[in-house]
Amino acid sequence: MDFVNFEVGSKTVSLAILNILLTEQYRENLTEMPNHNPNFMGIKDFMNIPVPIFDLGKILNHCSTKDKNTQTVNQFLEQKNIFNQWLLSNKGNNVLTKPHALLKWLNNFTSSDEDLASIMSKAKLIVEQIVSKNIAEDNKLNSKVNQLFENAIEHIEYSYKPIIVFTTINGSAPHIGLLVDKVEDNIHVNESDIKSLDKVTTVGFELDNDTKAILKGLIQLGDKHSLIIDPASLFTKGIKSDEVQTEAVV
Repeated sequence: MDFVNFEVGSKTVSLAILNILLTEQYRENLTEMPNHNPNFMGIKDFMNIPVPIFDLGKILNHCSTKDKNTQTVNQFLEQKNIFNQWLLSNKGNNVLTKPHALLKWLNNFTSSDEDLASIMSKAKLIVEQIVSKNIAEDNKLNSKVNQLFENAIEHIEYSYKPIIVFTTINGSAPHIGLLVDKVEDNIHVNESDIKSLDKVTTVGFELDNDTKAILKGLIQLGDKHSLIIDPASLFTKGIKSDEVQTEAVV
């Protein structure tokens, strides 16, 4: 079976290539409609057919990637302000007080985005250097830390280019659109290598209804798994999830 992998927050999801009609960049040009479903974003035409678009990040992570990015940017702004307030409070001191909260935050910061993790790792090293050498008034180093925080914010804002995946359940007509963060790669998987969710859910916890409806298995990807998404099971009545599609255009 052939799948396309997509990134959604910290998760990787897989859609069968036969369930995909088209992918296109999301440009915030949806038609809003009254709806109580928190995952529903609006309507987008596909070949003159209005298609409902849903935020897969909200379905799987209970938080859109856009909202998560905003939270992260606010954290960077807060820590940048803490750094500058610490510099101001230590101006003229021969021995610096340690910015315990800032160092703790920097030490605990993790990200699956390698570029972002690298930026903050550099910021941590410079802050540690300023503290260990009692050089709070080194403008060059201070400016570098501030610039790294700005670089991190810019990286988040400019690297987020979400995509709408138009799905199908019959190989030709659009079913729903799913908002994802980005396309990763195509993979071929033997059906026998797809792992059932039954073993996961038998240990004593339940998946929420929306998640349970669309998750159809796991694919091993190195040291993690990809979640198989079945769009035919989402907001569809009378459709069997194991129906076979015959064609798709990507």
